Amino acid sequence: MRIEVRLTGFGGQGIIRAGRILGEAAVKQGYDAAMRPTYGPEKTGGWSRSDVIISDKPIVFPLTTQPDILVAMSQEGIDRDGWSLRDGGTALVDGDLVKKVSAPAGKLYSVKATEIADRLGKRIVANIVMLGALSKILDLIDSNILLEVIVKTFPKAADLNKKAFSLGQENLREVEKQLV
Repeated sequence: MRIEVRLTGFGGQGIIRAGRILGEAAVKQGYDAAMRPTYGPEKTGGWSRSDVIISDKPIVFPLTTQPDILVAMSQEGIDRDGWSLRDGGTALVDGDLVKKVSAPAGKLYSVKATEIADRLGKRIVANIVMLGALSKILDLIDSNILLEVIVKTFPKAADLNKKAFSLGQENLREVEKQLV
């Protein structure tokens, strides 16, 4: 088994941190994992991408070629990386910031991560909302382990991140293509 996940958005959304958390949770659960960050030259606001590979065997080719799951937190992200999604793969988008999906998704899910994060008073937790939603789609990773890694990564914001993660799980919805 080999699952490729691509998280995409813009700098400042915690895309790379979310990829690291996902990879660490996979390792904690006994899988092999590789994460590769890619980003533009801008400090904040430029494009950002995190590719995570999870496997039950050693990863000898650590490049994501056609992700099984694409997590897009911006319109630019889905426009730039949507084409790479494996035909019939799964797309998860931030329904606040992605209005049109041109990816060949077999299933399309949405969660209004930015709106939820704003309601919680910290826009920066939108990536944690997305990880909560992703935990409902990606059966491979135990959501309790994923949440444990999040809390370990941000111990001072444990309560806020637990709430953000939970709201991501609760507000995930499957949507029709193009109707985000």
